[in-house]
Amino acid sequence: MRNTMLPKQEKFWCRYDKQSKSERRQKMLCQFERLIYPHDVSTAANGQYMVAVYNPCENVKDSTGNVVTQVKAVGYCLPTADNIRYDIQGHWSKNSKHGIQFEVENYEEVITHTKEGIIGYLSSGQIKGIGPKVAEKIYNVFGNDSLDVLDKEPEKLLQVSGISQNKLEKIYNSYLANRGARDIIAFLMPHGITANKAIKFYQHYKEKTMNIVRNHPYQLCEISGIGFIEADKIAMSFGLSKTSTERADQALVYTLMNAEKDGHICMEKHKFISECQKLLNTPELTEQMLANRASKLVYTGRLVSYAGFVYRSGMAKTESDLAYQIIKRKRNVKVPSYTHIDKDIVETEKKFNVTFAAEQREAIKAALTNGVSIITGGPGTGKTMIQKAIIEIYRKNNSDKDIKCCAPTGRAARRMTESTGFDASTIHKALNLFADDSGNYSEPELLDADFVIVDEVSMLDIHIAGMLFDALKHNCQIVLIGDSEQLPSVGPGAVLSEMIESRCVPTVRLDTVFRQNSGSRIAVNARLIRHGDHELEYGDDFEFINSPNLEESARTMVDTYIRETSKYGIDNVALLTPFR
Repeated sequence: MRNTMLPKQEKFWCRYDKQSKSERRQKMLCQFERLIYPHDVSTAANGQYMVAVYNPCENVKDSTGNVVTQVKAVGYCLPTADNIRYDIQGHWSKNSKHGIQFEVENYEEVITHTKEGIIGYLSSGQIKGIGPKVAEKIYNVFGNDSLDVLDKEPEKLLQVSGISQNKLEKIYNSYLANRGARDIIAFLMPHGITANKAIKFYQHYKEKTMNIVRNHPYQLCEISGIGFIEADKIAMSFGLSKTSTERADQALVYTLMNAEKDGHICMEKHKFISECQKLLNTPELTEQMLANRASKLVYTGRLVSYAGFVYRSGMAKTESDLAYQIIKRKRNVKVPSYTHIDKDIVETEKKFNVTFAAEQREAIKAALTNGVSIITGGPGTGKTMIQKAIIEIYRKNNSDKDIKCCAPTGRAARRMTESTGFDASTIHKALNLFADDSGNYSEPELLDADFVIVDEVSMLDIHIAGMLFDALKHNCQIVLIGDSEQLPSVGPGAVLSEMIESRCVPTVRLDTVFRQNSGSRIAVNARLIRHGDHELEYGDDFEFINSPNLEESARTMVDTYIRETSKYGIDNVALLTPFR
């Protein structure tokens, strides 16, 4: 038998099922019948989640005690050769949508060590380059040792007539591809690494995966979702020293990776070393020793030290490239001339039946007369009306030029379209950006526009901002609009606030609130909260309802929402909650 471990799946068991997992585990001998997901065996990727149907070779009862003639199995890397028997081990579960199914934890290929059994396995279709004739030739040369040769000494297959070096590579690569993901899952699961994470690592390193895991386990941290603690447990199980330079180096890098997850692109040097020491929890590795290792990583190019801060090298380059693009655009873009801009603004006021305040006029002029500019202000300060005016005046004076409006999210883009009357899209769509499972983006396409307006820029992280600026035409103007006092982006880099604080980009700050009444407690309290003042003002337009627990809060919110929507209409009431 050839054993291949598969991941244990998360599941939800009915409350009446008091058995332990070991008591529920079941083993059955069966043969592959058909694939449900993905729809075609040829499209199934290594390590992919699969749903398949198997025919039991013996009486099998499901979790309800009923004898079944077919078993719907779910799991990763399920076997799909139709002329091999499998001993499948797992447990029954009940899915609310798909009913009773068998969650596969591992399986064994049942191969009888006879000529028929070995030839049947080799020619099962799992190994590209081996059909029935080649399988028989292999058996004629190696007999019952054929599978061991394929496993341990594949180069011996060159002794078989018809197998060239190219064909051997095809056979062995196919064999590795079939077994690699399953083997790495089996190896990492006992260490607490989930199947999804193991598969990501395998897909990144392919046939080198097992060697890296055994000899350089800290490289696991380079894959999204696998942390230092997980990799450290594996390394310790292999006997790696807690004071090894490899462990210290990866902890230093991972400390920065962790900071990036919290939105920071770099760390102050002393905090960086201190946080790394906490992560390692090894007194023998002193701050001075870690500082020396950090200096070594700077020397080798993995880290960058600048102005008292430490970056991962890729992040430092991203920040540097973005700064260069911003300054280049500020200096080099040739903006159109507006000889009657004040008159244009007056005509726009008449068209939209508004009167712009002095700061709003300044914002419109700055946007139209600079290669890159920022307009920032809180809710109700007129940012939307300013966007409409900018578009109106630019189109009037540059009828042969193209405008592009975009925003970081689909919701923000839709709101931009509705409020300006000009089509807007997400930045991802505008640049034709796609992210893989690890969060790595495709190369952005050139943005074919002469004037770009980006709303809700506070949501932009440094990666998206960098790709956006890289995608602009050399003479394209860009206007960045947003509230610098909103929460920063989820990804690393508070791009808008940092650009404003740099004082390198022409910026107009809108301070006057027009949307609410001048005495509106909503506007007043919004400003207080932004500045960290918790002494809020309460009244008819701003209440605080104290609830003793979550259940009471939920009931109060629902009752209040129903009452207010019946009074003001569903389009005029919003219910916001911090829970996801």
